[in-house]
Amino acid sequence: MNQTNSVFLITLGIATMGFLIKKFDFVTEKDGKSISKFLMHTTFPALMIVSTIRIDFKPALFFSPLLCIALGSIMTLIGWFWFSGYSDRLRGMLTMACGGLNVGLFAFPIIEGIWGREGLVYVAMFDIGNTIITFGLVYSVGSYFAVKEEGASVEFKKVLRKVLQLPPLQAMFIGLTINALDIELPTVAYDFLDVLAKANKPLVLLLMGIYMSFALEKSQVWAVAKVLAIRYGCGLLAVVLLYTFVPEPSMFRNVLIVCVILPIGMTILPFADELNYDSRIAGVLVNVSLIISFLLMWGLVVGLHLA
Repeated sequence: MNQTNSVFLITLGIATMGFLIKKFDFVTEKDGKSISKFLMHTTFPALMIVSTIRIDFKPALFFSPLLCIALGSIMTLIGWFWFSGYSDRLRGMLTMACGGLNVGLFAFPIIEGIWGREGLVYVAMFDIGNTIITFGLVYSVGSYFAVKEEGASVEFKKVLRKVLQLPPLQAMFIGLTINALDIELPTVAYDFLDVLAKANKPLVLLLMGIYMSFALEKSQVWAVAKVLAIRYGCGLLAVVLLYTFVPEPSMFRNVLIVCVILPIGMTILPFADELNYDSRIAGVLVNVSLIISFLLMWGLVVGLHLA
């Protein structure tokens, strides 16, 4: 069995383990939220620092966040108009689901398994664009529809403050600063961060399984299908464009091909709770997209010989 298939099978196995320990009541989704908070403040920031302190900056790297911003904006715009016939609250939920991508909790462990730490450089840059879309556009759109009936306005300062307070984002800036100033970390400090970073992958995959759920009313199935059609229609079009216009095989191109079909960002779960949207729809959207993206990524990596 080659390395690529091994990575996807191991990913599937660990996520299934997470689902089973929840199913048999060893843990609950409430425990999953605690694990998620733990990851956001420990292993994920460590992974961001370790991945960015040795980036060899090239002009092409800055294409990654721009691609993510363009893709997220286009998908959100399509959703804005396509869901205009729904109630404001459902429209807000569905439109939010069109924009953000699950980069940190999904892409990082799989890409690290296939392409190693070097591949994380490209996905880390892609995640900069995803952070801007998630907190600058997705959250703003959701807030807009949540307060529309009350005639209130979106608090953009609050949105910006949330972005700047994200531990992984702060860690990314720390890593980039260390890189730019050519600071040599003490061996003990680097090894400490490296141990934490290595713990991120299994914990994230377990968390994916813990969050797995598919409870949904029949009347909402068509709305969910529309969101998935927008995301994977645009994502697969981006795959075709990347494969066509960047024909020379490279890790940079291959990682981006995988990134544009990533699942819906898990941030819509806390966003839905905060804005009083139907969190069941958010959960189903996240989980169904996890499975679709997983299968698409596996098929593309193997079928197009990306690894």
